[in-house]
Amino acid sequence: MKAEVLSRTDLLFLPEIALVVFMAVFVGALWLVLRPGAKQAYARHGFIPLDNEPNDDSEVAP
Repeated sequence: MKAEVLSRTDLLFLPEIALVVFMAVFVGALWLVLRPGAKQAYARHGFIPLDNEPNDDSEVAP
């Protein structure tokens, strides 16, 4: 029954488009994490919660 329904529809290209979009997003996220220089940036950002100095753009409460 499933094959019969799928054979009558014209939307068989949609799963292929979804796969291509998913792969593009996955490769983009992977590149963002594994790009050269990312290790230094993530090491710097890792200490932000431990930093006691206020940022220049944040207001300090009295």
